[in-house]
Amino acid sequence: MRYVVTLAEEELVLDVEPHPEGGYVVRGPEGREARVAALSGGSGLVELLIDGQVVSVLPAEGEVRVRGERFTVHAENWQTRGPLRAKGEDQAHARAIAASMPGRIVRVLCEVGAQVEANAPVIVIEAMKMQNELCAKRTATVRAVHVSVGQTVERGALLVEFD
Repeated sequence: MRYVVTLAEEELVLDVEPHPEGGYVVRGPEGREARVAALSGGSGLVELLIDGQVVSVLPAEGEVRVRGERFTVHAENWQTRGPLRAKGEDQAHARAIAASMPGRIVRVLCEVGAQVEANAPVIVIEAMKMQNELCAKRTATVRAVHVSVGQTVERGALLVEFD
């Protein structure tokens, strides 16, 4: 089965197949493979053993934890993804950037009225001592900037809107 997984701001296409000895084989970009097995979990937490490394997933929260770092994650079945795109869901997401994690705004790289190119960084947010660039999904004009440098934001907070 093929899935489109959005991890933080990166989109990956993954093929998942059962492994004959249990668990799954996950093939990612450039043919890279990983063996995945589910471990015990509780309170909505699912722990996966991926090539010998434990990864904690909170499906209800849309969150993955790797080596103590937290990332937002969203997975869609390849077959059901097409109808969602047809409804314009992607265009709605492209008109705004929300915080993919709680953190502190380190840099604001755009201003109201500015034209930004697709994939250009517009906000840098620091979370757990790592800086993450949040990029425009399409070429657009900045309608509003809702944050400033030094401001702390929660996951899902609206940061920038585009026309």
